[in-house]
Amino acid sequence: MHPDVLTAIKASGWAPGRRVDISQWVTSLASEGYHASPLAKEVLSSLGRLVVDPTNSNGLNFSNDEPLNFDPISAGSGQRELAQEVESILGGSYFPIGEWLSYSSVFLESGGRMVATGMGWIWELGATFEDGLELAVRAHRPLICLYSDPGLAPWPAPGPD
Repeated sequence: MHPDVLTAIKASGWAPGRRVDISQWVTSLASEGYHASPLAKEVLSSLGRLVVDPTNSNGLNFSNDEPLNFDPISAGSGQRELAQEVESILGGSYFPIGEWLSYSSVFLESGGRMVATGMGWIWELGATFEDGLELAVRAHRPLICLYSDPGLAPWPAPGPD
């Protein structure tokens, strides 16, 4: 991980070997139809309940002025239909891990892809959890809109090719 990411997660309360009990989250969300992958369980066991502030609030094409809050209940409870929409559009099995900009729900795919969704958009955070965490903390590359609802323009707008 990039040193800025490590600094940010340590400042939020993380330390090597940190573990939190995730059983209540997994059970509650399973009752709504979610399936927690081993990766989602590992991420939440290590980072659950942390609120990670960004180190850079001026992204290349977006304002990164809100923390990544590792709270799967806030992201996923009552949002199974949203997760199913992501799954039908992108494929895969997604589990909520937290909230990010404008309370968008952050989902982690069982293979590692990390996306945020809300207000009719789906954004790519990273092809891997590590890449997604780095974007949410460092805003070091453009935020890419993967999907927008019909009649809704992509945000942020795609840059010139």
